Amino acid sequence: MRKNNGRLFIENDVAYVAVVFVSVILFIGFIALQIFSGIHATRIFVGVALMFLSFSMNVFEGKFGFYISYALNFVQFMIYTYEYVMMKNASAPILLAMTFVTMVINMILQYYVIKLAAKIKGIEDAKRDERGKAIRKELEDQMFSRTSLIVNYEAMGNNQGLSEAIGRNLNSSIDPLTTLPGRDAITERAYKLIREDISNMRESENPDQVCRPFTIIYLALDHFDNITRSIGHKSMDLFIQSMAHRLREAADPTDMVARIDDADFVILFRRSLSPESEKKYADKLVKEAGRAFAAGIDSMNASIFYGTAHYPADSRHGGELIAIAEERMSRAAAVARGEAEDISESASIPGEEIFKDKSKDEIIAIFERAITDGSFHMAYQPCFTAERKLTGFESFLRFDKNGVSVPPPVFLAAAEKAGYMRRVGGFSLENSLSALATINKIDPELTMNINISNYQLREPDFIQSFQNIVSYTDCNVKNLVLDLQEESLISSLADIRMTIEELATTGVKMALDNFGRGYSSFNAIPLLPVSVLKLDGNFTSDLATDPTVRILTRSAITLMHDIDITVTATGVGQEDQFDILAGSGCDRFQGQFMGSAIPSDEFEEFISKHK
Repeated sequence: MRKNNGRLFIENDVAYVAVVFVSVILFIGFIALQIFSGIHATRIFVGVALMFLSFSMNVFEGKFGFYISYALNFVQFMIYTYEYVMMKNASAPILLAMTFVTMVINMILQYYVIKLAAKIKGIEDAKRDERGKAIRKELEDQMFSRTSLIVNYEAMGNNQGLSEAIGRNLNSSIDPLTTLPGRDAITERAYKLIREDISNMRESENPDQVCRPFTIIYLALDHFDNITRSIGHKSMDLFIQSMAHRLREAADPTDMVARIDDADFVILFRRSLSPESEKKYADKLVKEAGRAFAAGIDSMNASIFYGTAHYPADSRHGGELIAIAEERMSRAAAVARGEAEDISESASIPGEEIFKDKSKDEIIAIFERAITDGSFHMAYQPCFTAERKLTGFESFLRFDKNGVSVPPPVFLAAAEKAGYMRRVGGFSLENSLSALATINKIDPELTMNINISNYQLREPDFIQSFQNIVSYTDCNVKNLVLDLQEESLISSLADIRMTIEELATTGVKMALDNFGRGYSSFNAIPLLPVSVLKLDGNFTSDLATDPTVRILTRSAITLMHDIDITVTATGVGQEDQFDILAGSGCDRFQGQFMGSAIPSDEFEEFISKHK
């Protein structure tokens, strides 16, 4: 990507400084030669050389070269004026005229150079967009390799309103057993709906009025492994195919039905249903799926349970919504077996009322006041090695309103729908880089992790803005780690990959954040220049009680070490979690057990204490 510096030919900063330095020395040398030469022809010849040198500086060295050459031309003009007035030098009038012509031509040249630079930048931006589209198409072509799908065509009839359902069904990653969309397809569909919704809300004066919620139903056969062992894999495959067909027939034709794994299915729908109607619809799907086993397993009770998740109430990430619905399905099964207590899913979230039913201008006004009065502020959580050595901090944006600590998902969702993420992201980035400069004055080895959103990475001028903040704060980018959200990264890789690669060339390190929160995949990691994997706190919270989680954690850490990626565990809240993670080879640790987040004015004391 071409930097926005007005230079057409010399992009490398070191080479540019060297060329400017040599040009200035040459210019001064030529002027000195003119002054001390008494030969008329030599002075005129050197004057011509100075003209071409000035033109070259103007064209090849950009705006800065123009300013320098213009200043040197002005010095020339003053010298020749002095020679003409005070010394009556015969060649001075000719040199004065040549210098004046040079200055005029340089101004004209600069005008066209600026226009040419803008045109080239426009062409390169267009090429970049085309390359991004090509990457997206390549990824989509790899993913959407099959187009057949069980669809309730009879229910669709000639209803033109269902064309969207047909389109998404014919462009999905297909599960080969059932020919339903697979996990990737339903996850991508959820992300696409969320992106479209956020885009529409940004353009509206009343975001809440144009918000289009949708619902995920996660439905699964209980005791799948036991039943499979009882009847065999071939028979179970037939039952799964029957479940898929019955679910597609029972589902509304506008809904998307996908198979996740085993006998686990997801139904995504955007229709507005009351809680009672939603429950009735889910019960209908459960009943229909259960009919697949009615004749085949007379002596066995095949129980099917479901859980739901709602956008935007539960999450703004597609994979996380599916994970939440699955977790609620598992809890429903545990409650039915008497292994867990039923809990309500409708608990209110602190701070939601601050933004509820507010217009875009009202939301922006809330944020502007928060930045001015300090309600928006940064906190920095320490990160340690297994030996309890401090290695750095992670910056977190906090928002306190009327004595309420508003959770980041709440105020970030409001910022997104009001189109204020650029300002919020800039505030966080600038403060975090300033904090990095501060801690490196105390200890030059400490690092700073900063959360970067996909919205920021998709901004066309993000690289330039980032470089400006780095220059302003004078921080050491070698100690900077940008945390890329796993959930949204996987859905937007084609859009942001070039930006990530360019950031990596500056020496900034990348971390894949929130691994294990949603439907995580190691497949994305080799595609990215990441050097750190951050295990989500939800992923490691059951380490002490769940052997399966311990095995998965150890496997993840070992696999990452095999490809030279450092592993950081977040949300470490208890000593037994720390001990298990340390014993599994985890490299870095964050969480309440390691240390709470601190304000920037406590850096010096905290770092001195933990040296």
